[in-house]
Amino acid sequence: MAIRHVLEDQIERSERNIAVYRGKLEKLPKGILYPRKRGDKIYYYLKYRDDSGKRVDQYIKADQVEVVKKQLSKRKEYIAMICGLQEDIKIARKGLR
Repeated sequence: MAIRHVLEDQIERSERNIAVYRGKLEKLPKGILYPRKRGDKIYYYLKYRDDSGKRVDQYIKADQVEVVKKQLSKRKEYIAMICGLQEDIKIARKGLR
């Protein structure tokens, strides 16, 4: 019985963490950052799809490029954490059988 409680607690904890990370994901930008060269200058754009599936190219100011890069890398980290937690939940549920 003790193992069952540990696994149930693990599942609950993982589900709470997933909810927290999904909340953080909503605040971060999605998509990719790519440069476009116009003449001798380089302009950065954030490319993503909106809710209706339409592709959006949003211009990013030069002073905001590093901030957006950090946010996008943080988003990748959160997605990887969510995938790991979902895998943990799957394993724990198999252990409950």
